[in-house]
Amino acid sequence: MLKRFAAALLLVFLAAPEPAYSIVRGVEATNRDGLRSFVVRIESDQGEMCTGVLVSHDLIVTAAHCLLADTEYTVYALDGRARTMRRSVLAKALHPSFDGSAPPRSQPGIDLAVIRLDSPLGREFEPLPLRQANSPMLGEDVTLAGFGTTAFGRRDTARVLRFTYVRIRGEMQVGNTMLVASDSERESQRSGAGACQGDSGGPILRGDPGTYTLLGLVSWSSGAMRERSGAACGGTTAITPLDPHLGWIEARMRELRAIDSSVSTSVRLPPLGRDDSNEWIEWAD
Repeated sequence: MLKRFAAALLLVFLAAPEPAYSIVRGVEATNRDGLRSFVVRIESDQGEMCTGVLVSHDLIVTAAHCLLADTEYTVYALDGRARTMRRSVLAKALHPSFDGSAPPRSQPGIDLAVIRLDSPLGREFEPLPLRQANSPMLGEDVTLAGFGTTAFGRRDTARVLRFTYVRIRGEMQVGNTMLVASDSERESQRSGAGACQGDSGGPILRGDPGTYTLLGLVSWSSGAMRERSGAACGGTTAITPLDPHLGWIEARMRELRAIDSSVSTSVRLPPLGRDDSNEWIEWAD
């Protein structure tokens, strides 16, 4: 069903680029009371970048593959005046089933993690509460947001929050149950709206500003089936649904809140391969 090119959407910067745009066929998010109030950027000391969702003033959900490196992570958020707020990551919890050595399309586990910040973000931010919701319906249009690139390999177009709309195409079994979505008109056949590098962990949302419901998080994407560019963006976006995992998320949130704020720790790290090869990172190089 999917083109053979599939990529985890962790973005690795070889050099620090100038900020520009993000998401394939996206629009910049400028509403201070909308996406900017709960969508954040996550960067590591090794130059990797992902997106996350603020679910309380000091807790974030994101993709597990965004946190594989044994390094320091920093979260960046835009306040109401478009100023960048910075917080360090105090602790992280990765889903115990996630296998960092397995490639995206055969991942047996859940690409899901929870982060606690070293201090809460201020009142100008509005976390998106987790709540049970009906699973996305076949053909439902949803909002996708992230800080990633506008095209595969375009690192210079990252670090600006943008959004687009994609249509749910159904479920996919790859060792775990994922949702798949694509451009409503191009249907993965030709390059269209979807996630790209740096959008991993970004939200999939139902509703409009003020009534958003968080349905899932971006995990990886594939290229359009009728194009041979080798790019792994613009085709199908693979999504980790949250509703089946709310119990795990809420339990980790309680554990992370109980950690002494003077101690930085990782609740759980996934297994890595025996060599230096890791497709979750290689696809972003």
